[in-house]
Amino acid sequence: MSCPSRLRRQLLALPLAAALAPAGAAGAPLTLRLPHAEAYSGHGQFFIELLRLALARTADGEPPPTLLQAPPDVPRERLRQMLQDGQLDLLWSTTTPEREAAALPVRFNLLKGTNELRFLLVRAVDLPRLRGLRSLAELRQLSAGAGTFWSDAQILRANGFAVETTTKFESLFLMLKAGRFDFIPRTRDEIDFELERHRELGFAELPGVALQYRQPLYFFVSRERPQLAERLLRGLNLAAADGSFDALFLAEPGLKAALAQLRGYTGLRLPLRPLEAAPR
Repeated sequence: MSCPSRLRRQLLALPLAAALAPAGAAGAPLTLRLPHAEAYSGHGQFFIELLRLALARTADGEPPPTLLQAPPDVPRERLRQMLQDGQLDLLWSTTTPEREAAALPVRFNLLKGTNELRFLLVRAVDLPRLRGLRSLAELRQLSAGAGTFWSDAQILRANGFAVETTTKFESLFLMLKAGRFDFIPRTRDEIDFELERHRELGFAELPGVALQYRQPLYFFVSRERPQLAERLLRGLNLAAADGSFDALFLAEPGLKAALAQLRGYTGLRLPLRPLEAAPR
């Protein structure tokens, strides 16, 4: 067994609070505990590089930070609880009023709105009956599938859709195949990937129509570290002003393509009301 494998097993055997204990030596560089790059929400390495960029823009001569990542298999909701409990310092996530009440949102949209269009993954055999649906009233006759903790599920329900959920992501596709619901809303890069990955299940994209809703993705910081939240917002704004944020964003192939597709989309956009923001 390799040394990295042994180390990972030792980390997983420890309580996460111990495995991610922050460095406390005087004069040590800033140490931050965060999710693994592969944990959730896609583009995780981009978010980590963006975190480094924001900290570099506000470093004032200090050394680069030490970033401690949780194991990649920690469930998303446990990561959020760890942030509340002070076992993580930050994570990246779409926003809801509940999430903003539990942690400090750094109000800078990390995805530039590229996730605001949701395309509909459906069963290919249903396309003949679905192609004529062109209004929200008609689409509300369909039921949606979503992850139990997705903010999408809250948004869809708030806009009058029936939504069936599961905590197991891969189960969504089996449930769609079995007719438990009619569609799963997905971003452009997600639906392209999933159509290819699940070719044998007989899925298709409902052409020419997309749901549109605002769903910012922010860094969220522990409420015990308000100075970190302020520093990140300042660093992100500086990176946006000097062009380094756009340069990093466009260097991520999936995000670059998603931005071009968002701006060039000519199909029908059916707007949904976003969730109300938490009081500031």
